[in-house]
Amino acid sequence: MRMLFTIIPVLLLTAACHREGGSVTVLETLKVDGPSTTRVRLSDGVNAVWSAGDKVSVFFNGGENEQWNYTGADGSAKGTISHEGSAWRVGNGRFTALYPYDSGASISGDVISATLPAVQEYVPSSYGWALMVSSTEDASLHFEYASAFVRLTLVGTSKVKRLTLKGNNGEALAGPATVDISGNSPVAAYGSGTTQEISVGTGDAVLATVSADGTDFWFGLLPVTFTKGFTITVTLESGSEEEYYVSGPVSLQAGVAFCVHGRLFGFETLTFEFVKKASSFSPLLPATGSLSTSNGTHSYDSGHGAYSLTFHPAYDSAWYGYGFYDHAEYGRALLLGRKGAWIKLPVLSGYALYEAEYEAGSTSGHPYLSDNSSDPANHMLTSQVGDTTPGTNYSVTLDNPVAGKQYYLVVGSGNLLMRKLILRYIKK
Repeated sequence: MRMLFTIIPVLLLTAACHREGGSVTVLETLKVDGPSTTRVRLSDGVNAVWSAGDKVSVFFNGGENEQWNYTGADGSAKGTISHEGSAWRVGNGRFTALYPYDSGASISGDVISATLPAVQEYVPSSYGWALMVSSTEDASLHFEYASAFVRLTLVGTSKVKRLTLKGNNGEALAGPATVDISGNSPVAAYGSGTTQEISVGTGDAVLATVSADGTDFWFGLLPVTFTKGFTITVTLESGSEEEYYVSGPVSLQAGVAFCVHGRLFGFETLTFEFVKKASSFSPLLPATGSLSTSNGTHSYDSGHGAYSLTFHPAYDSAWYGYGFYDHAEYGRALLLGRKGAWIKLPVLSGYALYEAEYEAGSTSGHPYLSDNSSDPANHMLTSQVGDTTPGTNYSVTLDNPVAGKQYYLVVGSGNLLMRKLILRYIKK
């Protein structure tokens, strides 16, 4: 499903870097604070606080990448970080810091090189990844955002396993990057070898159950212009997906979150496979599942329990023309024809049929959806599919799906040959 949402920019305040002189000392800790925004993690709206376990890359005078760990109070806006090894003895010089810690990060002059992850962590009420930098000549690091954010707020009741974000024009989103800290504010840019998709979660486990009041999901990325907008795909626990499409151009800025709001409908999907190799045309022979006959119609079950398809021949044709046909190139497929023949589609309790998608096995058929039980062929709810290319998927979609309503897939003209039928239902 594709939906268009208005983009609302929310300004996340940043803090300027402090550059002051220092003296020779033995350092056990460095003081840290962050911009007045997010994570470290979010608290009370957009206030940044530090969390136990946060790690920082620190370079002294352009030297080696050293790991420093947050040792302050969990949930505090300010705190301290301690060197992973022994205490440092340092003289005059500059500390340059990168959050989060990146073992492969390096610095050359005023340019930090790092790698941006393609898979980010889900953190409730916050983001799982952000890029911040600081440069100072004293023992206090004041971080500033080099990354931007996209926040998706979903309303509903479904369980989410994964979210992905892609630019609609193939923009870089993860991989090698640089941050130039020579100016008053950091300037981040993608390098070569980047990927064009970032995700929150891996899909192996449920991230969160969306609430009726709204649940936030954050993406961290560098400032970028999506010339044709971007698309967020949400994968639910059931395995179904919902898409949220934002038109472009969209320009993201460091320290600024663009917010997208949407309703998570929740899908159930029934897939009927008709492809199976056989030696000859066999009318009414099931490819898989079982077949039963009553009152001139035939019901086909493909492993969905109570949910089956019921076929009815065309009223004006002596040749009923429905069954399974062995196509020379595409294998066995369901042949439904001619004009006026229809399939009675399953009704799912609590759901409304939203879309019927099929893989074409012929160039004609031109199906549409109907809700007229007495004469489905004479009530067209959707436009007809035009001429098709065998092996390609096509779909018909309802603008106003109704829960519990009976729908029919009707042949508009010619003969409809299908290898697969996918029915998608929206939770109501």
